[in-house]
Amino acid sequence: MKAAKVCWGIYRELAHSPGRIEDDRAILKSVGEALAARGFTVELVAADAEFDTHFANIFVMCERGAVLDRLRNAEKTGSIIVNSPDAIRNTYRHRMVELLARHDVSAPASQIVASDAGKPRPPTGVWVKRYDFHATESSDVMYAASEEGWREALHRFAKRGIPFVVAQDHVPGDLVKFYGVGNAGAPMDSNWFEWFYHRDKGMLGYPFEVLCLRRAAFSAAAALGLEIFGGDAIIQADGEPVIVDINAWPSYARYRDRAAQVIADHLTERFQRRPRIVAATRS
Repeated sequence: MKAAKVCWGIYRELAHSPGRIEDDRAILKSVGEALAARGFTVELVAADAEFDTHFANIFVMCERGAVLDRLRNAEKTGSIIVNSPDAIRNTYRHRMVELLARHDVSAPASQIVASDAGKPRPPTGVWVKRYDFHATESSDVMYAASEEGWREALHRFAKRGIPFVVAQDHVPGDLVKFYGVGNAGAPMDSNWFEWFYHRDKGMLGYPFEVLCLRRAAFSAAAALGLEIFGGDAIIQADGEPVIVDINAWPSYARYRDRAAQVIADHLTERFQRRPRIVAATRS
């Protein structure tokens, strides 16, 4: 088998899949099976596994910095990695809020605050989130509507050794989830996109244009350099979407079968085309 037809998939770290371990493993396995049906030899490994990364084809769900550093070095030897290590690192919240603002993506006003600081509570209710990874446990995201709640949230993060938080303004409206595969610069019909209302959340039923949500989602993904992504948005009363969060390679649980085929098509094209797409980097 030619090396070009061999690829490696890296599972997400267990700590980064709270309540989603099986779903995360299932989408990577489904993509691996779809790639095998396209003629690839596929190996799925844990994030800390050792393998030859020279000029390799790699698709990844991992997020930890040490693993991303190793993958970034692999890129320098000619490996194709999707999503790229830089793009994954750009989903760390302190980078994400900066890049979304820099690229004029509609997102809630956010500020980075030291968890041990005596900074007063913002004038309105805010979501207090860990500054780096997306939620690894339920207390990684807390709503603070009072000074007491604000102080308690900061204290909890400081006690866990998390030095900074992102304080994100609350935006009223309907919460929706979205999934995407593709590149913002590609023709719209060559990209894949799905959305749905978030379960267990009250819905106001604000009308909106799906095309506007799609454009906002792909603009956010492009700002971070993502090709395989998911996230959350708020549909406001005027129908305009606001991107709340975006992350690399979600579980696609509701659309797993279709997403696996679309992702496999995207990876096949990427592994056969060089050089890779360059992710946005922080200056």
